[in-house]
Amino acid sequence: MNDVLRKMVEDYIHNRMPEYLQTLYDVITIPSPTGEEDRKAQWILEQLEAMGAEGAYRDEAGNVIYPHCIEGVDKFPLYTAHMDTVFAGVDKITPDIDGHILKAPSCGDNSSDVAALLFLIRMMLTLKLRTPAVFAFNVGEEGLGNLKGSRALTDAFGDRLSYFMAVDGNSDRFVNLAVGSRRYAVHVVTAGGHSYAAFGAANAINEAAGIIRDFYSLQVPKDPRTTYNVGTIQGGTTINSIAAEVEFTVDLRSVSHSELEKLDAAFQAILKAHTTDKVKVETLLLGERPCSEGVQHHEIHDRITAIRKREGLKTVFSASSTDANIPLSRNIPAIAFGISLGKGAHTLQEELDMTSLEPGLKQLAAFIWEM
Repeated sequence: MNDVLRKMVEDYIHNRMPEYLQTLYDVITIPSPTGEEDRKAQWILEQLEAMGAEGAYRDEAGNVIYPHCIEGVDKFPLYTAHMDTVFAGVDKITPDIDGHILKAPSCGDNSSDVAALLFLIRMMLTLKLRTPAVFAFNVGEEGLGNLKGSRALTDAFGDRLSYFMAVDGNSDRFVNLAVGSRRYAVHVVTAGGHSYAAFGAANAINEAAGIIRDFYSLQVPKDPRTTYNVGTIQGGTTINSIAAEVEFTVDLRSVSHSELEKLDAAFQAILKAHTTDKVKVETLLLGERPCSEGVQHHEIHDRITAIRKREGLKTVFSASSTDANIPLSRNIPAIAFGISLGKGAHTLQEELDMTSLEPGLKQLAAFIWEM
């Protein structure tokens, strides 16, 4: 039966690749920066309704959700692809094709995977496959979205999930470990003053520089991998004014919850040491993503390994920050991988190799339908 189903599914994918490419093109051309996913979400919901996906809806978080054949089923998987992109301020996107390379912001991350889920749902309904599962298109994966959509999905279905899959990333990299993070905005305030008349007064730029210098002197372990970064900084008013305010943003990451706690504590101690009666230091937590403390082996890891071994391919598991962080932090088995290969993710020059799309779709289908 599995061989029959596999041939039927692979033939469908092969014969309808033009349909998939049109869906991909349509998804790419709808801008959807984090927090502004409504237009794309509405379009996806309309596509689902047009193909006969009865019961598809949007939740309060903004996710598009399609529960399929889960009535009376105790456990079922959830597959989700994030709709949001990092391209705020980009109002128009026109994909460009050069040979087998498709170029467009968000083409791989995550338009190819949004289009893949839509395409495979249509296939499932066309072939009348009764597959107990929840299919979703979620908000808030990128940047300061703080995994809003994934949190809502896990809250809604967590107790009933056999596993959670984030359809996101390359088709040859498999995420089974969550990189946790904490992100802060740090606001340094001093009295400021005229550069000549008030010379010697506390300068917020100098104070911020001191904090950053001490921050970058922190030693962190390579294993478990732990990192930190100051990503942006702004402040001051004029060349002849002592800066009264500076704000910078900080990103702390680790695959280990305990190491992330240690790093955060060390960072907070630096901030406290630089706080005086003349220097005020304030922090705002911008976002937090949980870790998974170690890999919990599950059948889904064996499944994708076997699928790739059949094709003569190796399977490499890794740690990353994805929508899978939330279920992994709650001891729900989870994995993340996508359907394409490309480069330049999160840049306006992003591109994907179109020859990777059909094998990627077949690999995802083999995983979902255990073929």
